[in-house]
Amino acid sequence: MPAAIALARQLSDADNKGIRLDSASLTEPGTPAEAFAVQRETLALNGWLTAGYKVAIRPDGSSVSAPMAHITHASTSGTAGFDRPAVDALEVEICFVLGKDLAPRNTPYTRETLLDHVAAIYSGVEFLGHRLDDGSRSPALLFLADRLGNAGYVLGEELPAKVTEPGQTYPLTITINGDAVFEGPGKHPNNDPVAAFLLFANALTEPVAKGRIITTGSLCGAIPTPPRAAIAISGFTTLTVTAASTRED
Repeated sequence: MPAAIALARQLSDADNKGIRLDSASLTEPGTPAEAFAVQRETLALNGWLTAGYKVAIRPDGSSVSAPMAHITHASTSGTAGFDRPAVDALEVEICFVLGKDLAPRNTPYTRETLLDHVAAIYSGVEFLGHRLDDGSRSPALLFLADRLGNAGYVLGEELPAKVTEPGQTYPLTITINGDAVFEGPGKHPNNDPVAAFLLFANALTEPVAKGRIITTGSLCGAIPTPPRAAIAISGFTTLTVTAASTRED
């Protein structure tokens, strides 16, 4: 545990200062459990509450996840601001808001029983803010300890349930400071927004509380953002976000 605390302090300091650490100088956790311990300790050091989780499927088919602390809700007019010391990129996503506590269970969740725990489905923008010099190319367990690069999330507008059906593409255009940076269609990396959520639910060891959000993958990949970014999203959803970062590369 002392190693987890030390790494959490280093990552926390980098997060709050908007700097990147030399991955080679850090001690990589030995197991996923140790990396998850670093995640929890980083949040605890700052008094940040876990407001949601980003979840994904590893190449070996297992679940991987990271807590998200900084979540902003767009206004009724579809606008929001997002400001963190480190903001490097954005991902447009589909997310789930839990309407019931999601608890570990002996009988696995099915798609139907899992979605019964969902109160609403929203569009969202995940912001990435890497605390490691190689970002997602850093050693796997070090990147996991860095909360998979998550900086925060903007919750957009409520969407119809049909957006979670497998095999879809999503009309999507993204502009940053007036320049088009993505022109659809958007596509989920697992071809199904629910797949990683279901795997995550069936790997739980402790409950996830009602009201938390679960987001499962980018429809557009990771799109770099400048320190000041006026972001306009249109297509399957409409959202305008002004993002700011103090990072100095």
